[in-house]
Amino acid sequence: MSLSTASGACVRGYNMRELINTIAHIGYQVSDLTRSLAFYEPLGFQRQQRFSKPSPQGTIEVAFLEMAGAVLELYQLPAGTPFDAPRCGIDHLALEVSDLDAVQQRLAALGYPLDEGPIEEDNVRFLLIRGPDGERLEFDACER
Repeated sequence: MSLSTASGACVRGYNMRELINTIAHIGYQVSDLTRSLAFYEPLGFQRQQRFSKPSPQGTIEVAFLEMAGAVLELYQLPAGTPFDAPRCGIDHLALEVSDLDAVQQRLAALGYPLDEGPIEEDNVRFLLIRGPDGERLEFDACER
């Protein structure tokens, strides 16, 4: 089925916008949940819950973090399950900020090296860092 995103309409009238309230969360598979929590919490993400979930392959470790109304799910598959960092799918998580210079200074103080940037494109300044498993986090400051 061919879809058009012009004005939020779909060619065949299958507009899901009215049925979807919001994005519930973004999920990242991580290789070490404890290490990932130690990375995300200093960035300001607040842990909402952490739990273990049994599965036929073993225990899945899960944590939900929140920042500014957005929810991030981090999950670690059972021990012995091969971890393969995704090669497609979500490319990055972008966080809107007011003061990119202050963010850059705080990241440096936390010991988080920049992966890219700061870069300015189309009235947006941004920089990127990588999480423990190579996931990319982008910090955006819109020039007003």
